[in-house]
Amino acid sequence: MTKEGELHIECDCHTHALHFERDCEPTPTDTWYVSFWQRGYYDSPDWKWQLRCIWQILKTGRPYGDEVILGRPQMQELFDYVNNELNKK
Repeated sequence: MTKEGELHIECDCHTHALHFERDCEPTPTDTWYVSFWQRGYYDSPDWKWQLRCIWQILKTGRPYGDEVILGRPQMQELFDYVNNELNKK
């Protein structure tokens, strides 16, 4: 389930995903959280790593491995870059 101000993009291989979320509490701000969600490609992770992932999901409901916090200027730069690359022939 995606909340307002969120975008979840799954990798074509269906093992990872990017999650974009705008800080909306109590009112929307110019801060975005970009998370890298991990779901596969681990060669038998040890029980500590598995427990840490389970705890992260139970605590936050989100299985992200790492997160980047971007402000409006960085999001605009990302938008411009992607837009320019998509418009190339």
